[in-house]
Amino acid sequence: MDLYLLGQAIVMTVIASVVIMYACDEFEACADYLGRNMSGGLKGALINAIGSSLPELLTASFLLFMYNDMAGFTAGIATTAGSAVFNTVVIPLLCIVAVRYYGVKKSDGTVEKLKEITISKKSFARDATFLILAELLLLYFLGNTELTWIAGASLVVFYLVYVAYLMIQHKMSNSTDSEDDDDDDDDDDEQPSKLKALITFQFNHLLFGGKKLTTKSAWVNLSLAVLVISVACHYLAEAVMISAKALDIAPYFTAIIFAAAATSVPDAILSIKDARKGNIEDSLGNVVGSNIFDITIALGAPLLVYSLVYGPVSLVGQGTTNEDMQVLRIALVVITTAVSVGFLVTKYVGKFHVHLLAVLYLIWVGYIVTSIVPTKSENIEESNFASVQLQDVKSMN
Repeated sequence: MDLYLLGQAIVMTVIASVVIMYACDEFEACADYLGRNMSGGLKGALINAIGSSLPELLTASFLLFMYNDMAGFTAGIATTAGSAVFNTVVIPLLCIVAVRYYGVKKSDGTVEKLKEITISKKSFARDATFLILAELLLLYFLGNTELTWIAGASLVVFYLVYVAYLMIQHKMSNSTDSEDDDDDDDDDDEQPSKLKALITFQFNHLLFGGKKLTTKSAWVNLSLAVLVISVACHYLAEAVMISAKALDIAPYFTAIIFAAAATSVPDAILSIKDARKGNIEDSLGNVVGSNIFDITIALGAPLLVYSLVYGPVSLVGQGTTNEDMQVLRIALVVITTAVSVGFLVTKYVGKFHVHLLAVLYLIWVGYIVTSIVPTKSENIEESNFASVQLQDVKSMN
């Protein structure tokens, strides 16, 4: 183990996650403004999903195109899978704990602790069904020895079908939700200093004096936020490879540990804020929509472009087999199904779900640890075998 390289990777991951967190705040504020005329379901599937899943998309793209091999691609899969598990288990857990033990801020300034939370079973079941189908689709493609452009295109098309379904469902429901979200302007009363705005990437305050967003300023700020997030994700991809070298394990595993957690930080913080503002159903429901985007677009789009340019991606070699990824995806499907059933069969979301989610995450962590140990032992056996062969050659000479 190279402690210096590992420390370097950890520092890079921490810095990247903080940068991603602040830059995503600016991105989502601008994207929310630009999508203000969209219907609720479509806005959630496009604007909110892209905003929260942009780090996963960029990190998976960098891992695939920068390293141009199976190690990079499997690390990209591990990033989206690990992030999806984190989103499915940890974020709802934190949101439930936040409203149960810290309470929800009401309009009159008081705080109310909620012991039981009600969610829309119909919309949750819809999104959970699409998510499980997306995971099964990816599971099918990972059963092959290589992935072609067809796999990437199929995942992208699946997401487009999901968005189309939301649009049709919204038109059929004829529910005119007048969402005049003027409450968001409350945060603009406090003007940060130029230094704070620079450090936290508040481009609207830096360039436009914190004035109300316009179409022009929103596009400028959004573009700069994407640039900052892209740079952070580039270094996050490097941190994955550096930590893999330091620990002498496949990048596939370090991506699950480092990249997945770092790219999920914005989701976690924003969801907790939403929950404490009283938007509990949105904070839980958006997690599922974000995971659909992760599985289909964040992984499918880079795969589609890469395979069209460079050819199919092999799933054999580089310290990780397609069997490893199959087990990963099966675990993801099982966890997603367990969480979905747990939320749907009970009348309220409460203490039971806290215990359920905690147990599921402990099982997930146990899976990661037990998967890494055999990998390291195999590397040790290979090195010992190589040294024995070298000694035999020397004795023969």
